[in-house]
Amino acid sequence: MDLRPWALAFTVLDWTERQKAEAWAALQAGCAPALSAAQAAALAQVEADLPRRHREAAARGARLLLPGDDGVDALLEPLPYPVALWVRGSLPPVGPRLAIVGSRRASAQGRDRTRAWARALTEAGVAVLSGLARGIDGAAHAGALEARAGASGIAATWGVLGSGLDHPYPPEHRPLMDRVVAAGGGVLTPFPPEAPPRKWHFPRRNWLLAAWVDAVLVMEAAPRSGSLVTARLALDLGKELFVVPGSEGTDALLEEGAAHPCREPGDLLAFQG
Repeated sequence: MDLRPWALAFTVLDWTERQKAEAWAALQAGCAPALSAAQAAALAQVEADLPRRHREAAARGARLLLPGDDGVDALLEPLPYPVALWVRGSLPPVGPRLAIVGSRRASAQGRDRTRAWARALTEAGVAVLSGLARGIDGAAHAGALEARAGASGIAATWGVLGSGLDHPYPPEHRPLMDRVVAAGGGVLTPFPPEAPPRKWHFPRRNWLLAAWVDAVLVMEAAPRSGSLVTARLALDLGKELFVVPGSEGTDALLEEGAAHPCREPGDLLAFQG
């Protein structure tokens, strides 16, 4: 059975998580999912729209990737059901991957530390992923872009959006997004190009970030920071969680025993071996 229209349907149709999970379970069992007449009609329209969706992506210098496309199955494997991905640039490489996250209202010290650490980790061969947001995310991407390519050949970074490619958030980071792509990295999103940023999009963005990396590093966070959502998702997925001590959010994770303290990039590299 062709899974491509199903992945696009799981991405763009307003089905509940339960409906997606049940449909995917049926597909894995080799059965046709039980759909209402309205759902079947919507799925047929999604399948008919596939050529148009591919053309729209190409017009933006991007690709629409679906199950079976080169390199994408490894990214979809840890997810509870496959999704469509719109991608500008390259996919994150095979090898050590780290998500660097933290407060959008980070301190100057936090931003400077993040930039330096991202540069050092990239030069050590770690692929740095983040969410292209203000604060820590932007500093992580900027630092990785400053790196010199080491033995691994990596001197790039990868961003995951909580919106479509037409509406990067924040909008002032569009030049940063272009730099990420120009440097050989990539920008990925599970939202179609026309999708604006919405509050409920960002948990999905955080979920993908956590799923695609070996570990998450929280540089600085307030008690209710969205980066703590990514941290919790990483723990739920069995990923390693590192935090820089000194902010309320990261110190709370340390007090719970949920994270490893990280005081320099070498701490993380030593853990990875």
